[in-house]
Amino acid sequence: MLKTRFITAFLLIPLILGSVYVGGLVFFALGTFALLFAGAEFFKMARHAGYATMSTSGGVLIALLIWNAYDPTNDLRPVLAGAIVVTLILGIFRHADGWLAGWALTLAGALYIGGLGAYFFLVRHLPHGELWTIFALVTAWATDTGAYLAGTRLGKRKFFPAISPKKTWEGAIGGWLAAPLTMLAFGAVFNLPLAHCAILGLLIGIAATFGDLAESLLKRQTGVKDSSNIVPGHGGLLDRLDSLLFTAVVTYYYLVWVLRIGN
Repeated sequence: MLKTRFITAFLLIPLILGSVYVGGLVFFALGTFALLFAGAEFFKMARHAGYATMSTSGGVLIALLIWNAYDPTNDLRPVLAGAIVVTLILGIFRHADGWLAGWALTLAGALYIGGLGAYFFLVRHLPHGELWTIFALVTAWATDTGAYLAGTRLGKRKFFPAISPKKTWEGAIGGWLAAPLTMLAFGAVFNLPLAHCAILGLLIGIAATFGDLAESLLKRQTGVKDSSNIVPGHGGLLDRLDSLLFTAVVTYYYLVWVLRIGN
């Protein structure tokens, strides 16, 4: 399994980082595909648990949320209002027992995946956004690697065992140490403020950890082990994107609110 995971990562990471560097339609197309597929996985998980989600409507809303981030001149309010109105009208014709829960999960899933995932496009639009996006991705991956190494070697104390029994405090701390160290390395190479690199790195590490836990909770609630098996050795796309969704939000607001980038 470890060999498969390594080979998959070895092939996918250059593709992902290359698309970030190129930007434009290349990054937009790859990111949109990944988020739409992750959305389909979410809706399938919900249906596995017996909820009648509206996959097509949810997918359209995810796409609109992504497009709104890709072209920030668009106004988000009509998108959200239209999604609520259209899906409720569909419910008038197609409602059944349990429809309300399915409708709510459709909107929640779209906001979770499309709303949060769209922040990567917002980060990419910032000045030097290609670098900040790469920094955020690599730091989140370093969090996962640090957590795995520390957890498998030192892990004893359980960390939210009811949600993810294999995670430990030692693993979490290992990830939280790896993240700021990774950002500090980027800061040293690119001559960035090291104090901000350390803070942002720690915030990304914490966000990545709880993003992963959030999806673990969703999988436990819906009774599935992985969101799918499309990524050999890693599960589904949502399993790979879970930590990144929270990371994107934290990175964007730290850059805009604290470092005042883009203002």
